[in-house]
Amino acid sequence: MYICIGGDLDGEIVTDRKGLYFKASEIKADKKSTYNRQTYIVGENTYRFWLCAELQFSETTKIVNGYLAQKYSYLS
Repeated sequence: MYICIGGDLDGEIVTDRKGLYFKASEIKADKKSTYNRQTYIVGENTYRFWLCAELQFSETTKIVNGYLAQKYSYLS
């Protein structure tokens, strides 16, 4: 999925990054957020998101759970 959660790029899909983190300014010069890649495994499926480093992990995880719940009704 590679959806950005929170920060300057909230909701945007960023697939062209190979590392474990990136700065939003690498994509849009006027942006300041930093994103860390986080992997979630549901059954046999692996999903990756970019979580804003400036937000609490628990907060971003709730948002990710919402995205995953759209695919898996038992998560909601």
